[in-house]
Amino acid sequence: MSEVSTKEIKKQIEDNEYKWYVLSVVSGQEQMVVKNLKERIKKQWLDDEIVDYLVPIVHETKMTKTKKITRERKLYPGYVFIKSKMNDKIWYVVRNTPWVRIIVGAETRPVPLTEKEYQDIIKQVEEKNSRSELTVPFQEWDVVVMTEWDFTNMKWVIREIEAEKWFAIVNLEMLWRITPVMVEFNKIELTS
Repeated sequence: MSEVSTKEIKKQIEDNEYKWYVLSVVSGQEQMVVKNLKERIKKQWLDDEIVDYLVPIVHETKMTKTKKITRERKLYPGYVFIKSKMNDKIWYVVRNTPWVRIIVGAETRPVPLTEKEYQDIIKQVEEKNSRSELTVPFQEWDVVVMTEWDFTNMKWVIREIEAEKWFAIVNLEMLWRITPVMVEFNKIELTS
């Protein structure tokens, strides 16, 4: 390789502005990569070169018969985002961190995300997290039938919804009187 092309490559890798870069890593090892990178950066005294790490995680909520379960899911499995300056030393340290495959970009030069691309990722995480909350399958004044207990197939009207506690208060008519009864969502369903 000629001296000119080596200088050009070095010049391409030199970037003193903080930008977001994407690392392709072994899937399932994203948090370990972040931990290893932090340790390696600290040992190399490069703390002010890489200033932020991101593994986009969304929370998914689902309802089983007995409880509500929330779990974390990686939005981009196999990828870690770092906010960093870029030079030969950073490039070398990052590329040689265990479980890092490559810094996404061209062969000789890592390509940073644009600000719009980064904002789109953050927006996607926020939207998915806001939608992860379970939506209540019922509304007030819906007519429902009981799927369990002694009142199976009787029609009830929902008077109130307690979404956080996952139950509804329904009006039950017994002996010509209307009585409010608390019922869990998984024990009622909408009438057709």
